[in-house]
Amino acid sequence: MRTPMPANGHEEHTSTVDDHGEDRRKNAQDLEREQCASMRRVTEATGASTHELQQLMQRLLDIDRSGSSAGIVAQGHIAADRMQSGMQALDLGDGHLAEQHGDAAQSIDFWLLEPLDPAHDKKWYARWKFWSFILGVSGSEAALTLQGLALRPTEPGDTHADLVAKARKVLEAWRRTSEPLFWAAVECYVRQQSFSLETQAYLMHCIAAMFAGDPMKLSNAQSEQLAGVLTDTYCDALGTSASMPSADIYRRLSQGLEATDRETGLTRNLGRSDAAQIAITALFSVIEGSRSRY
Repeated sequence: MRTPMPANGHEEHTSTVDDHGEDRRKNAQDLEREQCASMRRVTEATGASTHELQQLMQRLLDIDRSGSSAGIVAQGHIAADRMQSGMQALDLGDGHLAEQHGDAAQSIDFWLLEPLDPAHDKKWYARWKFWSFILGVSGSEAALTLQGLALRPTEPGDTHADLVAKARKVLEAWRRTSEPLFWAAVECYVRQQSFSLETQAYLMHCIAAMFAGDPMKLSNAQSEQLAGVLTDTYCDALGTSASMPSADIYRRLSQGLEATDRETGLTRNLGRSDAAQIAITALFSVIEGSRSRY
């Protein structure tokens, strides 16, 4: 399925493969504009210093010249996989929807393991795009090197200790961002990048793992209803909006998804991790619906 968007020339790709192909066709001017937009998005949403982000980029060039970036990237991938495996899944009791949530996450992971080329797979690409968003870096090597620095343990005497501290400082700034501002930044990023639904689903998986906390115990009925709200948001935008329909999902998330904890009876908006997992389910249902039609 391709959904053309005539107003701004953007279109929603069928898969991460198309996203990656689009990235590889960008010229130097496009990449520079993307870099500026990425830094601006991070500084606006988190209050991180533009000067500090530029310093990070300069130091990454030094790391590349010294030939040590490959090991840092590998360590970051290992740490990211460990982080994702420890993600606290939505607590939905013993109902069938809990299995559906698990199946959705497994399917997304499976799709992203399909190779793009001998050096890079879909998961590598999607992870790069997530860390580009979080750390304000558009280049693949730079984004993944900063991921490694932000996630790996810091040992005494580490030559990159100051850079590790700066990368983690940016991460912590995202944790302090308000929910409306955070989801508005995600909407901006998804719209700018014209991401496929597959890539977005993986970004939601990363967000759920990275920003875990403040979980709720939902009923199956509530989970289904909330996922339906986001799915309807997507479907309602099809054919009626000049912007990407799936980006509207994050605009809806910025308004908050209200739910009632099944044990305490308290009603409040879902936290970031729970909301991201609801979004995964909604995106998965749209992807599956698209695949069944074609």
